[in-house]
Amino acid sequence: MRRFRWGLREQRLREALVEIGARLYARGLISANDGNFSVRLDARRILITPRGRSKGWLRPEDMVVLDMEGRVLEMGYGGAGPSSEWPMHIEAYRQRPDIAAVLHAHPPFTVALTVSGVPFPSEVLLEVVMTIGKVPTARLAVPSSEDDALAIREWIRDHQAVLLPHHGVVTIGRTLEEAWVILERIEYAAKVYLLSRVLGEARPLPPEFLAVLTSAG
Repeated sequence: MRRFRWGLREQRLREALVEIGARLYARGLISANDGNFSVRLDARRILITPRGRSKGWLRPEDMVVLDMEGRVLEMGYGGAGPSSEWPMHIEAYRQRPDIAAVLHAHPPFTVALTVSGVPFPSEVLLEVVMTIGKVPTARLAVPSSEDDALAIREWIRDHQAVLLPHHGVVTIGRTLEEAWVILERIEYAAKVYLLSRVLGEARPLPPEFLAVLTSAG
């Protein structure tokens, strides 16, 4: 049996990343070796998923440790490097010192909205209005590059999620679980919206009711 010398907190964070990967894969929110997610270890370091691996079959030792400049401090097991989209994660942490987790996935109903050029329906479901609010769409950018990071910069400062055109979505949270809940809720809203358009008209909530919900949230 392999033995690794991590503290209890780091062990739990590594296990949480493994669990989230399994959830995302099982729910069809990522496929193949898509997606990536990370958590803060402390003010100077993050744990991030490895490059080129299916996130449905990760192990705690597969995670990579980066500093806030993107330098690798600890490779994953077998010499695995970090996700190629690490610049986007670093950018989110820089812009949002209040968060401790970043999740990037490719949920199909949400991605379908961006492929069709349809804005996210932020004013259709009560839960979205009360807990997430507006979900903007970033400009088209090259994945796995500094361009991807720059594309989310202006939006991630004031929102809990950003859609990436023809690509996926980024959600953030104070915990990995919080980022997961936001992602799942966004995908459910996109699915309901698309189904409602098949049935007929997708009607937003009335403005006066939106005002009540916003104040209640």
